[in-house]
Amino acid sequence: MTELWIFYNALYRLTHRQWTQSQNCSKSIGLVPKQVKLCKQHLDLMDTVVHASLLAFETCQEQFSKKRWNCSSINAVPQLSKDLLRGTREQAYVYAVTSAALAHAVARACSIGVTTKCSCGALPNTPPSGAFKWGGCGDDTQYGLEFSEAFTDSTLIKKLKQKRSKKAEMNRHNNKAGRTVVSDSLALSCKCHGVSGSCNIKTCWKSLADFPVIGVELKKRHSLAVEVKTKRVKKKRVFVPLRTREQPIRPDEFIYYTKSPDYCHKDPEIGSVGTYGRFCDRTRSGTGGCGTMCCGRGYHTFVRTISESPTIFEWEIG
Repeated sequence: MTELWIFYNALYRLTHRQWTQSQNCSKSIGLVPKQVKLCKQHLDLMDTVVHASLLAFETCQEQFSKKRWNCSSINAVPQLSKDLLRGTREQAYVYAVTSAALAHAVARACSIGVTTKCSCGALPNTPPSGAFKWGGCGDDTQYGLEFSEAFTDSTLIKKLKQKRSKKAEMNRHNNKAGRTVVSDSLALSCKCHGVSGSCNIKTCWKSLADFPVIGVELKKRHSLAVEVKTKRVKKKRVFVPLRTREQPIRPDEFIYYTKSPDYCHKDPEIGSVGTYGRFCDRTRSGTGGCGTMCCGRGYHTFVRTISESPTIFEWEIG
């Protein structure tokens, strides 16, 4: 049983569960002890947690729909394919998008009053730099980040040995990278007040970007993920880039240590479902194009005719 299985099995499979009693939070649904405790303490947020898991699924599948790896690996939950267990960049992405979705969903839930444990985000301490005043109700980003870290990272520290494992440390880093992308999306949102929309008075607050926007950024991090190796520094094992570069690993960069399969052919041993039977665009090169998707096997073309009933418009002449 893996930590990612725990998260998805507990949430994605339980969309219709009624989170009204603490008895609903139990190990039997796949939660680790710390998650059980968090669940009992935050029953009013559990629907939001479930929503976050669905959001992560949908974002993953949408962003990679035209890639060889189309996020189908996570459809087999509770069984996970090898590519999400061996330290690949796909594993990095899945953990990051999960953690990011949870942070985002909880931050938004706070601002709309889903729970009494949080509310509006704190207003900036700095004076406004334009013709506006601070006000409104921004997303409680800090609470969302903290809740996401507590909930997702708790699956990585069940045992001391697992806490120090290479895989757990990679997952922890990528969880944090996903949350960092969320916090970096904070931007100014404003509302005008005045007669006939004159905007004589403008109130502004900080709010997170919508998650589809964050999803695009997360996909970019997948493409630019850094291949790493471990190195001992003062008796502590740390990740360093496999290829020499001047910059250290940034908090928002994804890391991986196992190269991904090419996903061309079905191979359960490496976690590839293959691209057979997928649609491709013969007029495109690269992503979504037949040259990339078909891996040199060739492709079949077909013509689809769609017939539609004519639309009849009626009107009166006065």
